[in-house]
Amino acid sequence: MAQRIRSWFIGAVLIALGVLVGQILPRSSVSPKSETGTVISVNRGGPAAGFTFKPKGAGAKDQTFTLVEVPTPWQGSPSGAWHSKGQPACLVSGSSKPQRATLGVVTVQAVGSAPASTLVVWVECGS
Repeated sequence: MAQRIRSWFIGAVLIALGVLVGQILPRSSVSPKSETGTVISVNRGGPAAGFTFKPKGAGAKDQTFTLVEVPTPWQGSPSGAWHSKGQPACLVSGSSKPQRATLGVVTVQAVGSAPASTLVVWVECGS
């Protein structure tokens, strides 16, 4: 009987230790947040090259993102093929009308002297 109790105790301690280690270890997985809205303007020149995006929703503020760099995945239409080369059609400078888009964004927290930022990890045009 004492040996059975000891086996149960050791099992419980190992499970608790596994849960504790699982909570302590850093997590490296990220899930992007989808933001649907309109690409208002695209600026290709200078060090501040980027695009301005207006998310849908009451009170949503315009956001400025750095231009997407290859190989950021993008889709020309909601049911179209995914691309890993070139620039998304909705992020072409000089367009006369705002383009609808959905962005996959990840917020990166500041660490040390590195500033916090929001990164675009995928683009879906015309959504």
